[in-house]
Order: sequence, then C-alpha cells, then structure tokens
Amino acid sequence: MNKKINKYDIGLIVSIIIISLFFILYGGRDAVISNSKTAYIYSNNKLVGEYVLTDDYKDVVKIESETGYNIMHIEDGQIWIHEASCPDKICIYQGKISKNGEMIVCIPNRMFIKIVDENDESEIDFIAD
Repeated sequence: MNKKINKYDIGLIVSIIIISLFFILYGGRDAVISNSKTAYIYSNNKLVGEYVLTDDYKDVVKIESETGYNIMHIEDGQIWIHEASCPDKICIYQGKISKNGEMIVCIPNRMFIKIVDENDESEIDFIAD
C-alpha cells in the first residue's frame, strides 16, 4: 500500500488552507473591532446623555423632567430602566437593551433610549440580502 500524493490531493490541501485563512482573517474581524455601541438618552426630544456601552463600564443615571424621573442602570454592555415614576412602568418591563437600533421608551416621562452601533453596517438582515 504505497500511495502517492497526486495533483488533486495538493489542490484539496491548498483549498483547505485558503478557506481556513479566510475564516481566521475575516471571521474574527468583529472581535477585533473596538466596541462602538453608544446609548443615547433623550428627554423632551433633547439629548441629555451619551454613554459608550462596554463590558467593564458600570453606572447609574437618573434623568429628571417636569413629568417625572427615570433611573437607568448601565452594566455589562447593556442599559435598562430600573425605576421610573410613570404610572404604568412599561419602560421597566421593556428589559435590557444592547443591540443596534433597540429602544426603550417612556411616554409619560417623555424619555427614550436608543442604541447606535457605528460598526454595524447592515441595514437589513443577512437572510434578505
């Protein structure tokens, strides 16, 4: 059983190496790009806060307006409303947000939070592309 390597074996090996290099170089690209997720907090349609969401940043923010207040927590790259003076508390139940385009809205207190990711270039999902 003396088998020799033929030209098809060499082509297969080269193809596997090229595909592996492609995944190493371009597949890990998102892990290398710096975190650019930013939470913009608006009250009465005016920007009142801008926070970069990183895994090591923690903060508690209180936004007050003439209609009430909201207390937000920022932790582990996420932001959420912990306490609010509004009667229905829907803004609290909206939960934690961290992805591009996600929003939390508190209509009674006229406040909203929007996440913007500068590195997210997709306008639509990859399935529809």
